[in-house]
Amino acid sequence: MNNSVICIKTVPYQEILNLRDSLERLESWKEPLEVLEKYFTNPTTPINKKQVVKQYYASAKLFETFNKEFELLIAESQKQLAIITQNQNS
Repeated sequence: MNNSVICIKTVPYQEILNLRDSLERLESWKEPLEVLEKYFTNPTTPINKKQVVKQYYASAKLFETFNKEFELLIAESQKQLAIITQNQNS
């Protein structure tokens, strides 16, 4: 028993923090996306063309910003997961 070595593979704490930060950044989009959902799922209000154009433009910009950030966060998260997985296998 004394000669046996127990090998414990751990995830570096910094990798855990990086992943947590990515999840927090994704979570920060929850409220703005709820605004977009409300805008696009509210067909019962009367249509004011000027208002619709303004809201559509703002919503499109918000979505464009979110989409870029989301793609970046997904790429970062996949990279972090690959690093963690690689560290566990080595």
